[in-house]
Amino acid sequence: MTRDDGAWRRILRLVRKDPREDVDDELRFHLDMRRTDLERSGLTPDEARAAAERKFGDVAEVRDACEEIDRRQRRRAARAHALFGISTDFVVALRGLRGSPVFTTTAVLCAALGIGLTTAIASTINSILLRPLPYADADRLVAVYSANPHLGMDAHYVNISYPDYLSWRDENRTLSQLGMWTWTSVTLSGAGEAERIDGAEMSTNMFEVLGVKPALGRGFQPGEDRKDRNHVVVLSDALWRRRFGADPRIIGRVITLEGESSEIVGVMPPGFMFPETGELWVPLSDDPIRASRGNRYFAGAIGRMRAGVTIDQATGDLQAVASELSREFPKDNTGWTIDVRTLREDLVGNLRAPLLLFMVAVAFVLAIVCANVANLMLARGAARQRELAVRAAIGAGVGRLVRQVLVESAVLAITGGVLGAAVAAAGIKLFALAFPDGTPFYISLRLDGATLAFAGALALLTGLVFGCAPAVAAARTAPQGVLRETSAGAGEARHRSRARRTLTVVEIALSTVLLTIALLLVRSYHSLTSTDLGFQGRGVLTMRVSLPENVYTDRSRRAQFFADLLSRVQAMPGVLVAGSALGTPMSGMDLQDGVVAEGQPLPAPNEEVVTHSQQVSPRYFEALGIPLLRGRVLTPQDRGSAAAVGVVNDIFVAKVFSGQDPIGKRVKLGPVDDTTAPWITIVGVTRAFRHYRLPQPMGPAIYLPIAFHAQGMQTLAIRTSLADPLSLVPAIQRAVHDLDPNVPVYRIETLDHTVSRTLWRQRLQGQVVGAFAVVALVLAAIGLYGVIAYSVAQRTREIGVRMALGAQRRDVLSLVLGDGARMTAIGLAIGLAGAAVLARSIASLLYGVQPLDMIVFVGSAIVLAAVALAASVIPARRAARVDPQVAMRTV
Repeated sequence: MTRDDGAWRRILRLVRKDPREDVDDELRFHLDMRRTDLERSGLTPDEARAAAERKFGDVAEVRDACEEIDRRQRRRAARAHALFGISTDFVVALRGLRGSPVFTTTAVLCAALGIGLTTAIASTINSILLRPLPYADADRLVAVYSANPHLGMDAHYVNISYPDYLSWRDENRTLSQLGMWTWTSVTLSGAGEAERIDGAEMSTNMFEVLGVKPALGRGFQPGEDRKDRNHVVVLSDALWRRRFGADPRIIGRVITLEGESSEIVGVMPPGFMFPETGELWVPLSDDPIRASRGNRYFAGAIGRMRAGVTIDQATGDLQAVASELSREFPKDNTGWTIDVRTLREDLVGNLRAPLLLFMVAVAFVLAIVCANVANLMLARGAARQRELAVRAAIGAGVGRLVRQVLVESAVLAITGGVLGAAVAAAGIKLFALAFPDGTPFYISLRLDGATLAFAGALALLTGLVFGCAPAVAAARTAPQGVLRETSAGAGEARHRSRARRTLTVVEIALSTVLLTIALLLVRSYHSLTSTDLGFQGRGVLTMRVSLPENVYTDRSRRAQFFADLLSRVQAMPGVLVAGSALGTPMSGMDLQDGVVAEGQPLPAPNEEVVTHSQQVSPRYFEALGIPLLRGRVLTPQDRGSAAAVGVVNDIFVAKVFSGQDPIGKRVKLGPVDDTTAPWITIVGVTRAFRHYRLPQPMGPAIYLPIAFHAQGMQTLAIRTSLADPLSLVPAIQRAVHDLDPNVPVYRIETLDHTVSRTLWRQRLQGQVVGAFAVVALVLAAIGLYGVIAYSVAQRTREIGVRMALGAQRRDVLSLVLGDGARMTAIGLAIGLAGAAVLARSIASLLYGVQPLDMIVFVGSAIVLAAVALAASVIPARRAARVDPQVAMRTV
C-alpha cells in the first residue's frame, strides 16, 4: 500500500472508523520512521528493518493490545452514551408524568395495588408451602399414620397404636428414626394460679427426630419413658418466660403437674412449639393401657427418612411391615395399613388448594392492572401523537421512541412497586390475622429480603408488560400523517383503538372469572353457615375444666366434683341451664367406638358400625336445645356400669336397628369379643346434631352418663339469658376455685364463636377471592369508562355531524351504549367460559353448591352487565349533550 492509499484510507475513516486498520497504520508509521533513522545511520535497508522490529518488539502482540484498548474505550463510550440516553429518557419521563398528575396517580395506584396484592400472596405461599420448616433437614421428615380403607368410613390418616409404632420403628429399613407423640393437656399448679397447658406426650427420641435441641438443659433420655422415671418435663421458651420469669437456673427445679412433682430438664429455643401451639412436653410412658394393638387412640408418628430415600420407598417399606403385622395379629391388624406423607403436607396440606386459588386470582388481578395501565398509556400516547411525531420528524428513531415509552412505564412500575411493598406488608399482616388461634410457629409470615426482591422483579416485569402495547403504538407512529392532523376530535388510529378495546375486553373477561369464582365460594360459605346444626348455639357459653389425674384418682370423686360444680353454676343469676360433656360440638373432642347390638349377627371384621360416643350430664341436651324424639333423657340416678344406660341419636337407630324402636334394647361398645365391656340399655332417642367440624356430616352417636366412666375432664355448656355470656366467667372461675384452687378453667368461648372459628378457612377463601373480585370489577369499570369516554372525545366531530344531520340524543346514547355493550358481551362470553373451566378445578373447596351453579353464573353476568352499563352511561350522556355547532367548528 502506498502512502497515498494510507492517506485516502484515513480520510475515509472520518466517515466510518476501522480501528484495526488505524492500528496497523500507526504501527507501520512508527516502524518506517525507525527504519529510516537507522538507514541514515549507515545500516542497509534489511539491517535497518530487522533492527527496528527487534527494538519495537512483537508487532502482533502490540497490535492486539492496542485493539483491546480501543474496544474498551468504545464499550465505555457506548455505555456512557446509553446511560446518558436512558437518564435523559428518565428526566423526560418524570417531567411528562409530573405534567399529567391525574394519569400518573391513577397508573401508580393501579400498579401498586396489583404488585402489592401479588407480592403478599406470593410471600404467603412461599412461607406456607415452600419455605423450609424450622427443623433440621425438614424435607426428610414424614408423618406416619394408620389407615383402613375397608372400613365404612374409609379411614385414612387416623391414630396409631403404641405396639404398632414399636413394630414400625424397629422393623423398617428406610427411616433412620421414628418417634411417636400424642396430644396432652396438663394442669400446672403451685406458684400462682393453676393453669392448663397444652402440649404433647412424646417418645424420648422425638426432639432428635425433629433435629431440634433445647436452648437450656437437655431433652429426654432413653429410659425416661418408663412409668417410674417419666416425671420430667421440657418447657417452651414462652412458658419459661411467662410463668417462671426466664429464670436461668430453672433446670432441675421441681414443679407440680397434674398434682405430682416433675423435674424441669430443658427449655426449648424461642418460637418452638409442638404440635402447633404446645408449650410443654413430657415422655410418652409405657402405660399398660396402651399395650393393645387395637387401641388406636394415640396420635401419630414422625419419622426421618434416610439420605436418598424417597417418600414412595418409605411408604412401601412401612406397608410391608404393616402387612406382616396383619398376618401375625389378624384380630387387631386385619385391613390396617400405613399412610405416609411429608411433614409439611401433614401440617399445611389443607391450605394448599386455597393458596393456589389465591395465586390464580391475584394473577388475574395483576393482568387486569396491566391491561388498565396499558389502556391509560395508550390514551396518553394518543394524546401525545403530535409530540412523538415531531420527535420522529427531527431524527428520533423508532428505537428511541419505543425506549422513551418503556422508560415511562418503568418509572410508573417502579413507583408502584415501592408503594406495592407497603400494600404487601399490610396484606401479609391481615392474612396472619385470619388464623383463629394465631399463626402456627412453623409458618413465618413476614416481608423479607426475598419478598422485596420478588416485588422489585415483579415491578420491572409489570412495567414491561403494560408498556408493550404503547411501545408498539409509538413504533407505528407515522409523523407525516399525524402532523397533517390539526383538528381535535378527528378520530384515532384504528390499530390504537383496536388495542384499547381488546384490553378492555380482557379486563371484563378476567373480572367475570374472578367474580364467578368469588360468588361460588361465598355461596358455599353461606351453605355451610346455613347448615342445620341441630342445636341452638346462641347464648351458650362453653369452657373446659380438667381435674389433676393423680389427685382425682377415684371415679366417684371425679363425678361428684362435676355434679357439685354444675349445681353451683345452675344457681347463678342469668343461668338457664347448665350441662356438660366430654366435648361440646366442634371442639375437636371426637371419640369413636365400634358398636354391636344384642341379638344381631356379629359383623365381619371391619364391617361393624362405628359410632361417636360421649359422656354427658343429665341436662346437656337441654343446654344445647336438642329435642328428645323418644324415651327419656339421662338422670342423676343413672350411675355406674352395673345397669348402664344410654341415649342415641336417630342416625344410630337407622344404622344399628334399621329404624326400629330401640328403647329397651342393648348394645355394647368396643371389640365384639370383649367380655368386660358392659351392655348398655337404650333409654332415649334424640335428634342428631352436628358434633364434627363442618362440612363433616354427623353419624351414629351414643351418649352415656358422666358416671359411666367419669373422665377427669369435662366441657361445660351453659345456656344463659345474659346479653354477654362471657360476663359469667368470673363467677364460674370463683366457683371452681372454691371447689379446688388447683383446678383451672380454660378454652372459654361462646358456642357460636366455636362454630364460626371452625369455618375460618372457608370464610377466608370467600373474603380473599371476593376482595380480589371487587378490585377487578372496579378496575374493569374504570377501563371500560376510559375507553368509551376517550372514544367519545375522539368522535366529537362525527357525533356533531350526525346530530347536525338529524340524529336524536337517544340515537347518540344508543350508539355509545351499544359500543360498551358489544365489548361487555364479548368479555362476558369469554369470562363465563373461563369460569366454567376453573370452577370444576375448585370443586373440592365447595359445599352445597355445584361448580356450574346457574344462579351464580347468571348472577355474575348480571352484576358485570350492570357495572358495565353504569360505566358507559356517563360518557354516553356526555356524547348526547354535544352541541353540533361547537363540534362542527373543529372541521
